[in-house]
Amino acid sequence: MKCKDLMSILEKKAPVYLAERWDNPGLLVGRRDKEIKKILVALDVTEEVIDEAIKLEADIIVTHHPLIFGSLKTVNDSTFTGRKVLRLIENGICHYAMHTNLDTAFGGTNDTLAEIIGLENVEPLAVSCEQDGLPNGLGRMGDIKEEMKFVDFARLVKDKLKLECVSITGDKEKNVKKVGLCTGSGFEFIEEAQANGCDVYVTADVKFHDAQKAVDMGMCLIDATHYGTENIIVPVLKKYIEEESEKAGFGVSVFESKADGQVFKFV
Repeated sequence: MKCKDLMSILEKKAPVYLAERWDNPGLLVGRRDKEIKKILVALDVTEEVIDEAIKLEADIIVTHHPLIFGSLKTVNDSTFTGRKVLRLIENGICHYAMHTNLDTAFGGTNDTLAEIIGLENVEPLAVSCEQDGLPNGLGRMGDIKEEMKFVDFARLVKDKLKLECVSITGDKEKNVKKVGLCTGSGFEFIEEAQANGCDVYVTADVKFHDAQKAVDMGMCLIDATHYGTENIIVPVLKKYIEEESEKAGFGVSVFESKADGQVFKFV
């Protein structure tokens, strides 16, 4: 398999046109014609993930978050990003990122979160584009099977995502049925969630004044952490790459990163 063959497989699932304008998905490091035999899938390109790739002799790291976002004026060892890019190049490792295009894509991060917490009648939340002739966009909304108290739903989210804790604002005793969600930093869509009749909104990276706004809106809010809402896509991507590569007749080995990317610890 050439790198460009893998790119075609990845872009079949999450076309680059689905990405937000500010985003930077795609092949960020490496050559399109590089031979690919071993693939490491991770959430981020951290130093630990690079160590893992080197040990595995991986040819490419496929991540959700791009290593390079803005302009990169130099590639040297004086910056965190520069050092990582250098290590990738020195060890012949490519890097491909699927970011907001994977958030939006059907079967991507938001659909995965909706499935894990058991939503039914799932629809796009913030419609902004089409995919395969159907409306799509960031976030999802849907119903839980049975109405429950907000505090019980928050515990369900915590348990389903295997988190130590989640942060919540709102009336713990309020009954909730319809759920809005956006993986990662998705607070900006809380008004869409309310306008569509959602009782509770699940996202991450909620700031203090955003939480105050949710209280003023009367919306129940769950911050399930950036890592918690997005690392769930890593095993999904691994399985997808394995299945699609096999269908295409490519003999590659795909590995799921074992690195702990949850930088926040709870005491």
